[in-house]
Amino acid sequence: MKKIKSMAVCLLTAVMCMISTVTPVYAEEAWPDMPQMEAPSMCVMEVSTGTILYERNMDEVNYPASITKIMTALLALEHTSMDEIVTFSEEAVYGNEGDTSHISRDIGEEMTMEECLYGMMLESANECAWAIGEHVAGSMSEFTKMMNERAKELGCQNTHFNNPNGLPDEEHWTSAHDMALISAEAYKNETFRVICASGSYTIPPTNKHDEPTYLHNHHKMVYPFRGDREHLYEYATGGKTGYTNAAGSTLVSFAQKDDMAIVCVVMKEKSPAHYVDTRTMFDHCFENFKLLQVKDYVKKEADEKEDAFATIDEEATVVLPMSASFSDLKCEIVYDQTEEDILGTQVYSYGERVVGKADVCMKEWDRPGFLFTETIREDEPEEVPQSQVETNTTEKEPKSDKSHNIHIEINARMIGMVVAMILGLILIILILYWIGTHSYVLRQKIAGMKSRRSEKHRYQTIRDTRKSRRRNRRMKKSKNLRF
Repeated sequence: MKKIKSMAVCLLTAVMCMISTVTPVYAEEAWPDMPQMEAPSMCVMEVSTGTILYERNMDEVNYPASITKIMTALLALEHTSMDEIVTFSEEAVYGNEGDTSHISRDIGEEMTMEECLYGMMLESANECAWAIGEHVAGSMSEFTKMMNERAKELGCQNTHFNNPNGLPDEEHWTSAHDMALISAEAYKNETFRVICASGSYTIPPTNKHDEPTYLHNHHKMVYPFRGDREHLYEYATGGKTGYTNAAGSTLVSFAQKDDMAIVCVVMKEKSPAHYVDTRTMFDHCFENFKLLQVKDYVKKEADEKEDAFATIDEEATVVLPMSASFSDLKCEIVYDQTEEDILGTQVYSYGERVVGKADVCMKEWDRPGFLFTETIREDEPEEVPQSQVETNTTEKEPKSDKSHNIHIEINARMIGMVVAMILGLILIILILYWIGTHSYVLRQKIAGMKSRRSEKHRYQTIRDTRKSRRRNRRMKKSKNLRF
């Protein structure tokens, strides 16, 4: 035992010496530096993983202006269909036009939900946003309640919505981080992506307008609004503009290159710096980051077996700097899923950043050895192959209108072998444990037995010697008595 302890101490000392002579290099040090920007508050997020690539005061509370309409569009897409008819109320028309963005709708005008969404997202029409809110929830108070509840579900912590369009309101605020969470969720909806990426759209004549209404996207990275082509960006896939005197210029932009989609939110900035900063961030991220599919790097033999009961989510991704590799990641399994088909989640981190997650999902269990089948025969059954007919050759049951034969096939031999192996392993462990805990007692007993045998042998020798001496004395006496 002393020898084992001394060896352990020596090994530990050697390891500590090695650690003390090596300078640790953390993965966080390899994260690309943030480029120069003017935006006082911004957040850049990779959409599929939710990884924050860069940020500056992203949790600072600011007025959002019209980028609020992304949340309005998300709720409309989640709770309505595109062909539903939306009717404009007096409050929607006269309370949200005037000196604000609008497309001149009339009281009682009817448009489809799809047309309203295009009017709201492309022309930033405030009356369309209000009409959508009333249609979805029945009243504006209920709709703003829905907005705030959905924001909490998405993890927003610095948001309070008080209207559906972002018009000035002291009780209406959010942060760049929260808007990135909301925008990333909306971008996962295909209809939203189609709408916000459209350069133009035409609303056909309605019950109040005899002429079609032509819409154009105000986001200059997507469409050359009013002939301004300076800020067009080849990878831009949509977004939403916003401006009020209190909020300044706010901008949500989406860009996608290959499989990597990024959302950039800038707030409280001056025009046109919000476009310049957004383009700078997109270029920098596409040059310095890459998106990897987890399934291409996590290979398990169980996934290839027919009896595997779990597999990695096929759509799971991680985002990494170009200089890093998948082997640089740390993986932690979290068991907090409420869905029955998800066993757990593998959380991947690079340095101090979480860069992706992969759900471990249940596979469909379909093994012939545990298949339960039921064959039902009617009064006049159809002809079936002989291989599918099961008969009982030892007993004959009385005929009835319907007979049910339940066939249960269980691989008993395999189960028996597994149980025997488990019991054998337990027995071996118990024996080794018993020997380890009783080895000292056994050694003492064996030593005692040896000692008693030697003592007994010694006493036996003494007795034999005494007997021999007594016998010799008797023989001498008998000789002396002879005549």
